[in-house]
Amino acid sequence: MHSPSPFWLMPNWYTQLAAHTFITTFVPLGSEVIGLLKDGALEDLDEEERLSSQIIEELRQPMSEIPGNCFVCVDSCAPTDTERFALKGGAVHSAESAWKYLLASAKVRSAAAEGLVSTICIRPFRNMTPAREFRLFIKDGKLKGMSQYHLIRHFRRLEGVKENLWGRCQLFINAISWRLPKDPMVMDIYFTSGYERILIVDLNPWGEGTDPLLFKWDENWDEVPGLRLMASPTEISGDVNVSF
Repeated sequence: MHSPSPFWLMPNWYTQLAAHTFITTFVPLGSEVIGLLKDGALEDLDEEERLSSQIIEELRQPMSEIPGNCFVCVDSCAPTDTERFALKGGAVHSAESAWKYLLASAKVRSAAAEGLVSTICIRPFRNMTPAREFRLFIKDGKLKGMSQYHLIRHFRRLEGVKENLWGRCQLFINAISWRLPKDPMVMDIYFTSGYERILIVDLNPWGEGTDPLLFKWDENWDEVPGLRLMASPTEISGDVNVSF
């Protein structure tokens, strides 16, 4: 008897939380295509071309229905380790490009090897503002912690709305907790313009393998530490003598 696949895989949680995330289309994959993703290439080039042509055709129609660029990933991860993400943030326009970067991703290969790939997930691409992305830490259906997602710098604008954002996320998790399993999890979210709406970007497993960002996994989560932001730069005043 097979154990159920984890809730945090996108095809599993989407049906429960579709109203709170981006509209997503799922293209199921056969075992041969999953095998190609796992290996990244096949010795039989004709077979590789046949499988690639097949899946590209299946991607073409749903991608053509999305105006502008698409964001394409698999159940458990996106090809964030590819050149495309470095240059374009993951935006792809053609089915050929989408498939090329899934094949090129070591993260996708690893996920396929672990049995965590069954579909390709297609969303409209959204150029997201880093200061509006956060990671939520959820245990027993309660929000236990919240971290700034992009640890690139201190976002001064967040200091004035810090408590409001924490309270908004508490209410959000309380409202959807009945849709979530009891297992602890990590949820990445995005606030739309003006912090009007919360959209779920992704779910991840709790613990090692998922970056806790500004927290540590051995935190005392029952103390509800709230929203953590990167500290503002230290200012030095007075006479400062520096010698080399």
